[in-house]
Amino acid sequence: VSHELRTPLNAVVGFVEMLRDGVYGELTPRQALPVDRIAGSVTHLRQLVDRLLDIAKIAAGRLEIAKETIVLRPFVLDVASEMESLVSERGLTLTIGIGPALPKLQSDRTHLRQILINLIGNAVKYTPSGGIEVRARMVNGGVPEKDASPADMPPNPESHWIALQVCDTGVGIAESDTERIFDEFEQVNAGARTDSARRGTGLGLAISRRLARLLGGHLSGASELGRGSVFTVWLPLEEEGRG
Repeated sequence: VSHELRTPLNAVVGFVEMLRDGVYGELTPRQALPVDRIAGSVTHLRQLVDRLLDIAKIAAGRLEIAKETIVLRPFVLDVASEMESLVSERGLTLTIGIGPALPKLQSDRTHLRQILINLIGNAVKYTPSGGIEVRARMVNGGVPEKDASPADMPPNPESHWIALQVCDTGVGIAESDTERIFDEFEQVNAGARTDSARRGTGLGLAISRRLARLLGGHLSGASELGRGSVFTVWLPLEEEGRG
């Protein structure tokens, strides 16, 4: 079904671009606004269809994992550069707190990039002022402290992990909602139904958690209303990476 939905959506996108390019004549200011709204709604629909397709592939076990060596700092800097314009538009800051001494990872570059883009995009969306930080640290095996937050607790304390975190100074999430947001189509503080750009698809975190699990890890979140959020991607550190 997702594949079948793409064909008419691509046609709508094509005609909207032709309208904007003046193929059918220059748009008047009165016409330009509804055409922009059509374009925004179609973009939202395409994102929804693409994410539904991702969910379907994961559920069917058809999403392939291709592990390769990843040096985390340059990888994150590359992803951050893609998000720079989005961050700047909101007047926010984006800082990277990843040291060069972290061990190399064996993971899927494409899927890890998708997770990171989803998390940074969400942070931008729900941070009206302040900044976002992407940081990482190595977490060795051991029992976590009694008062540790979910963002500090690895999936398996007996293993070794890289904790890749996206932190923001945004609106935060109530404690009762910190697990619900990982369910499909669940959103907290979503915009009006007519505001597609703000509402999003409600699938980004659900897909990101599923992808993290496919990579052998996990995605957890910790937040406080009015104090911002921390989302942690737990990535397993294999023996050769610790050498």
